[in-house]
Amino acid sequence: MPDDDSLPPASPFSPVDMQTLATIAPVARQSVVDAVADRLRGEILAGRLRPGTRLPSERELSLALGVNRLTLRASLARLEALGLITTRHGAGTIVASWRERAGLEMLGTLVRGLKMTDPGWHDLVRSALEIRRILAAEAIGLAAERHTEEDLVAIAGCAQVLSEHTDDPLAFARADLAFMRAVCKAARNLGLELFLNTFARWPDEHPQLVATLYDDCASAALLYPAVIELIRSRRANTARKVARRALVQIDAAWARRHAPPAGPEAAAEPAKPKRRGKAR
Repeated sequence: MPDDDSLPPASPFSPVDMQTLATIAPVARQSVVDAVADRLRGEILAGRLRPGTRLPSERELSLALGVNRLTLRASLARLEALGLITTRHGAGTIVASWRERAGLEMLGTLVRGLKMTDPGWHDLVRSALEIRRILAAEAIGLAAERHTEEDLVAIAGCAQVLSEHTDDPLAFARADLAFMRAVCKAARNLGLELFLNTFARWPDEHPQLVATLYDDCASAALLYPAVIELIRSRRANTARKVARRALVQIDAAWARRHAPPAGPEAAAEPAKPKRRGKAR
């Protein structure tokens, strides 16, 4: 009989926790808080950690991920701020139903987690473009109704900056967001400004995505003088409709340039034309 000291220690994890932990591997040491948050966020968004799942204890998670508890707590705090998890007294940390709790900022995170070759990527980008149209068209319509001359000067100044950065997608994107912020301020609607904040973080948080979205800055720059004139006209409904129609056309052109890859059926041999007349 071997000595007790030679026996392997009993596992501190419950069977349920073992199933959850089996999907999680240790992370690299660089940017550990970000890496842990990204790892757990990926598991949740991919559906491997389902809503209602209780996460293992801090001790168990920190051991599984190879990090200390302070790092883990900082990572969990980020996930809770995103609406991905919630802490219940007496129940521990629970995976939340993020579709019901997460904010608009989750859209960029979801897009970043996919490749352009994934059809889901194109669906998410389409959602982002549609939301942008709603924000921009309404802001332009309200700005046409409520602007002051000082607002027009500020908006025109932003448009000038835009025209100077058509060769730099990220700089152009930041200038575009500054232009839209000036329009939102002219609209006298704080909600639109806060709405815009979600997209204002994209150049820093999702630079590759932004560079893809702003892939034709020179053509886009031609739209801004017309937007200023729409606002100057004080015809709110017309400004709203014209702006939306122009954005629909711009987004449709972008979608054509970045069409998703054809499915397997597209690569199959084309169907032979049917014979005319009755078969004998």
